[in-house]
Amino acid sequence: MIPGNFRNILRQKLESAGVENSGQESLWFCAAAANLSPAEFSVSEQNLPDSVMAQAESFVQRRIKGEPLQYILGNEYFGDLEFLVGPGVLIPRPETYFMVEFATAVLPNGGAFCELGTGSGAVALSVAFLRRDVSVYASEISPEAIHWALKNREKLELPEADIRLGSFFDPFPSDMKFDCVAANLPYIPQSEQPHLQKEVRDFEPARALFAEDAGMADIKIAIQCLPERLLPGGQAIFEGGSEQMEPLKTFAEKYFPRVSIANDLFDRPRFLVIQS
Repeated sequence: MIPGNFRNILRQKLESAGVENSGQESLWFCAAAANLSPAEFSVSEQNLPDSVMAQAESFVQRRIKGEPLQYILGNEYFGDLEFLVGPGVLIPRPETYFMVEFATAVLPNGGAFCELGTGSGAVALSVAFLRRDVSVYASEISPEAIHWALKNREKLELPEADIRLGSFFDPFPSDMKFDCVAANLPYIPQSEQPHLQKEVRDFEPARALFAEDAGMADIKIAIQCLPERLLPGGQAIFEGGSEQMEPLKTFAEKYFPRVSIANDLFDRPRFLVIQS
């Protein structure tokens, strides 16, 4: 079958299943199965092998069941870098990139950066890529997630980034301190689970999404650990829900005199900024 006809069949299947971007996704699935770029697939006129059509069809069936596009294709862009992702790891979101911009701006020359709950490594490895002078550390409690972080470290050729399995600061010596700490920890209240999109609720890891105490439990634990981990003049940034920012600010002010809230790219309160 010629590529155009086959892609149209897949598009119709996706469209019938309610997939909004069926035209673009059908092209991406066909191109990925054929190991071609979307542009190359679009101009190809050679009949597709059965193996390629079967692979593309399997991608479509996974998508119809609600699996995230990024898991199926195996990657997602975060800033200008492409990260490998798959089952067991949170998919990086564009609004989180603000933490990379923040960290790269405030880190001193030769400074030390730490990300808690690194997931795919998107934030930590982006900082390592952009600031070669900085020592980058990251922790991740999930063996499934750290698998992807280590794969991305290898893919981006950043062996100096120190990624360790463990909770919060536990993997690091007790006397290790940092100039900047960043964390996108679980912050969705358990009560919100039924209201999430199917591809998030049913496929992305729950331990990366949900937290107790109205979604603020993990962030509060990290804040309590900060006084012993931030260097004088150091800064920390946490991502959270808009409705959580004011309560978290009040909580953080028990430990630090300078706490503020920053908006995301959609102009919503999203980030808690702490200065030691």
